Amino acid sequence: MHQKPSSKFFRFVGLVSLALSSTLLFNACSTWPGAGSKSTLWQVKGSHNSVYLLGSIHVLPASAYPLNPALQQAFNNSQRVVFEVDLNTVSQQAVLREFEEVGVYPPGDNLEHHVSPATIRLVKQVLAKLGISYKKARRFKPALLGELITSRYTELAGFREDLGVDRYFFAQAKNTRKPVLGLETVRDQARVLTSDDASGEARLVEAIVSLPAAKAILDELVVAWKDGRINTLDRLLNQDEWSDPKSFESMFLQRNQKWLPQIERFLESDGNYLVIVGSGHLVGDHGLVRALQGRGYQVKQL
Repeated sequence: MHQKPSSKFFRFVGLVSLALSSTLLFNACSTWPGAGSKSTLWQVKGSHNSVYLLGSIHVLPASAYPLNPALQQAFNNSQRVVFEVDLNTVSQQAVLREFEEVGVYPPGDNLEHHVSPATIRLVKQVLAKLGISYKKARRFKPALLGELITSRYTELAGFREDLGVDRYFFAQAKNTRKPVLGLETVRDQARVLTSDDASGEARLVEAIVSLPAAKAILDELVVAWKDGRINTLDRLLNQDEWSDPKSFESMFLQRNQKWLPQIERFLESDGNYLVIVGSGHLVGDHGLVRALQGRGYQVKQL
């Protein structure tokens, strides 16, 4: 039986594909729900304003468009747009620099010195199928290589970073000259991939063995996101809470705790904010929606 992809499968494919695509390695639908349906969007009421929380899918197929009108309305009603990172600062060079620092071996070292021969054989097989050069790929530490493999697979399956929710609304923000903010830096995101050899190798193998089931899971994820099916999103994106608590803590819990005070400051402002973060950060028992409700804010799914 094929292993289902964990939340790690979906997390960083947007940024990693930006940094590591053809420059380094590569050789080579459903209808929108009708009126009355929900979206993966919440409105949080402040004293004098609203903060909209939009759960993003960082990579999407073209069939995901057009988006639910509620998302566009939230953008139109907001004076500022907030992403996980300020996308004005995200260039291929900047992302590559930060991810290389934590995820690339120094000269003279490579993957073969840190993982088992069986893992190397598995890596070579999947890289050949994905059109990735093993000679170049072996420079990458296992956790980052697992993300790279995931990124390449999603690209071949028709899920593109440039079609992701973040990029869609970032382009609109630039066109309308709305201020853009970030909750963290690219360096913060890169640090999430830091791991020792053993845990990194486990992530790499997990990414590879998850691939056969990934397309069906990705399709299910997009449909659940479009329909605002919060329980399904929680199941798909937050399963590491039980299967890999350490990864869940670094990927979601710690970052949510850092973001929450910033969102509360937005709620004390006069203008409306649209905050766009990965959907896994909003749903579930430890998501930002539940945290804000716990602090007494009025939160409504739109």
